[in-house]
Amino acid sequence: MENFQAKSEFDRRSVLIFGAAGAAALFGGASSASANEAKVEELAPGVTLKTFKEVAPVGPVPGFSKALLMEITFQPGSKFGPETSKTVDICEIQGAPLYAEIAGKEPFTLQPGDIYFCPVGNVETDTNKNDKPSIMRIISLVPA
Repeated sequence: MENFQAKSEFDRRSVLIFGAAGAAALFGGASSASANEAKVEELAPGVTLKTFKEVAPVGPVPGFSKALLMEITFQPGSKFGPETSKTVDICEIQGAPLYAEIAGKEPFTLQPGDIYFCPVGNVETDTNKNDKPSIMRIISLVPA
């Protein structure tokens, strides 16, 4: 049983490490994507979601069928949530800080450059309390 737990822990850690490395590569390509290439939808007043890419994993990523590269823009004063995550997300904050409330945790503020992980089932509400837009760049791993 101990070996199984260690192996399971290694797989989870590997997915996060490869996901973070992939995030850097994909985010570099997303900055050159034009609005015509991205699917854009409004999630809430002042909150838009752009989906840049949807790809099947290159190489085996146990338990995941595809990855999405997305960006959520929060205009000043906008709020989105509570929303329950259906995917594993690796997120990076750009622009203005973003105030996050996650069920079961103390609220906190994400600063530009912060990277954080959201598991499946995470219930989150995000608010931009600033006078400039806040951008959350996301690599989303979709369970198989």
